[in-house]
Amino acid sequence: MKKQDLTRRELLGAGGAIVVASAAQAAVAQSSLDLPEGIKSANVSLIATTYSKMGINELDYSMSHDIKPLTPDGKTMIGPAVTCKWEIGTIEDMEDVNKYIYDPLDQAPAGSVWVIESGTDEIYSMFGDIITLACSKRGMLGAVTDNGCRDIEEIKKQGFAVFAKSTIPYGPKGLRPVGANVPITCGGVTVNPGDLIAADIDGVIVIPKELIMQLNEGVAEHLAYEQEVRAKVEAGETLRSAYPY
Repeated sequence: MKKQDLTRRELLGAGGAIVVASAAQAAVAQSSLDLPEGIKSANVSLIATTYSKMGINELDYSMSHDIKPLTPDGKTMIGPAVTCKWEIGTIEDMEDVNKYIYDPLDQAPAGSVWVIESGTDEIYSMFGDIITLACSKRGMLGAVTDNGCRDIEEIKKQGFAVFAKSTIPYGPKGLRPVGANVPITCGGVTVNPGDLIAADIDGVIVIPKELIMQLNEGVAEHLAYEQEVRAKVEAGETLRSAYPY
């Protein structure tokens, strides 16, 4: 096939996005959906605080603050990452679209979060409502990208969570998908397939696979501490007494 710059509609049937998981990778991601109880009940701020309490720099795992919730619902989304990588270039073979977009999307595990590295500072729509509809039908929780998206009003109706820099009406130009379920960098943070992504109104934070159980223990401890502090404050105790810094 000749080199070509495809329109977003030609490329992705009205919404670019990449979700990838081979059968084996999907099984691994699916097994991660039994989230530990502590993490399951945590929000992003609690996870960040727990990192700090553990002596881990939470900034290393917190995505850029310009990635914001575009479909806020007051909930915290937590699920294993399905990663996707774009780079600057031209699509040379439409089979790459099938390999890196359509086929993997059809295999994406329920409960996962699709994380997209766009490979550019230019703002484009990396996906739209048709792709998110397919994700929703497969039980995916949401999408995180270091770029933009469109069709937000339709996506809101689907109940699909989107965390992105901006809305924008046109798709990627001069970009090509080059990887699926590989390590990526999104919002300044390294994300590996299967790492947990937590996202809500306060931001997006990554929990590497190897830290999940350790962080879970810390989250449970800090959650219990915060509940105790709240009870003291509710009872009228002073901040100096109830909430020592």
